[in-house]
Amino acid sequence: RNQERFQRDEVDVMVATVAFGMGIDKPDVRFVIHRDMPKDVESWYQEFGRAGRDGLESDCVLFYSWADVKMHERFLNEIDDPDVWHRKRQATVDLFELLERGGCRHQGIVGYFDEEMGPCHGSCDSCTGRTVESRTRGAPALRKRRSGGGKAKAAPDLSPTQQAAFETLRALRKTLADREGVPAYIVFNDRVLQEMVARRPSTEAELLDVPGVGPAKLARYGATFLEAVAALDG
Repeated sequence: RNQERFQRDEVDVMVATVAFGMGIDKPDVRFVIHRDMPKDVESWYQEFGRAGRDGLESDCVLFYSWADVKMHERFLNEIDDPDVWHRKRQATVDLFELLERGGCRHQGIVGYFDEEMGPCHGSCDSCTGRTVESRTRGAPALRKRRSGGGKAKAAPDLSPTQQAAFETLRALRKTLADREGVPAYIVFNDRVLQEMVARRPSTEAELLDVPGVGPAKLARYGATFLEAVAALDG
């Protein structure tokens, strides 16, 4: 039975690592769980950013407490420059305060990087009331969606015929990705291909209207995928 699952590529893998941000590059990571608070907002952002690169929903959970700040302080003991020490410690405190502040998590994160967005209204624990708490550690959660925080539509439900068309586009994507030496999702993620199958764009304007297709990817891959989509109906 396990051999059959491997053949169907349906095996679930759990990875425990302190180098998740740089060590994992897979499109279909469904969960990122931090058992301790990262050292700063940038690290947290990079690490949970590894989830959901295929455009489908993924959950990110962070357990934290003030003890994590004190733990990171101990790693700074060998720093002689007091300015560097205070800067690095403050970065950890900034993350703790962001987590304690409440409000939309996505809004708080982009605000830290001097950007603005409205509340996600459905993709984080604060907006959905899904916060998990204990006496010592809170667990704020984020749900990543293709829109980068706002509530998105569910992935299209594909009929058997559409599923076959989706696999055809996936094969084309793999050919292009192999040629360029990049992961397949860099070309287009699964959600984009599903939308192509459901919408059947026939012009550049219609393809550009598919979520996840921007001007750069339109110029690079547009003609190839428009031709492939047209052939699906042939």
